Amino acid sequence: MFDEQQPATRSEWADQQLRKAILRGDFVPGEVLKISALEKQLNVSATPLREALRNLATDGLVELHSHGSARVASVDTAEAAELYEIRLLLEPSALERSVAKGDSAYRSRVESAWNSIIGSSERSYALHAAFHRELLSACDSAWLLRVTLQLADRAGLMIAHGHVGFEVDYDVIAAHEPLFNLVMAGDAAGAADELCRHLQNTLELFQALAVHQHD
Repeated sequence: MFDEQQPATRSEWADQQLRKAILRGDFVPGEVLKISALEKQLNVSATPLREALRNLATDGLVELHSHGSARVASVDTAEAAELYEIRLLLEPSALERSVAKGDSAYRSRVESAWNSIIGSSERSYALHAAFHRELLSACDSAWLLRVTLQLADRAGLMIAHGHVGFEVDYDVIAAHEPLFNLVMAGDAAGAADELCRHLQNTLELFQALAVHQHD
């Protein structure tokens, strides 16, 4: 379930592993995240785990309760549609700035994330989310980057747990390849326009689902 490679701190590594596991669907909304169990699974002590859970709560992936327990955050289709509306307002701008500022190291990170998607034998929202994170990673506004990533992860939780489904024949590579190519070509404006179209398509799926649920 969890990777062995670790970044600078134990709390950062625990954050990354838990984030991937939640977006991959290993934990379901409402499921209790037990510190004692996670300590054994991740081989990390309680202190960095609690710090990681606080970070995940800030990003809307975990809910912390007054008595010290933590649960995977609940999901709501209407909220997902609202999140995508906000993403449409912010994320294309963040991507345009990211591509405009991106250097060879940025493009290398994007390509690595893309290769993970095309090399995977199954659909994984965790890989999809990692790709979108790298697309935005060179954005020169720390606040814009932080907010867009929080929105993307929170919206991703809904997709990971089936609150909007893609058709059986949905081709994740074909859906993202134009965006990848524009970013790699350094076409900041073109990439922003393509992201608008990409996000709009998913927003319409959430909106249709919300209407269906209220019929």
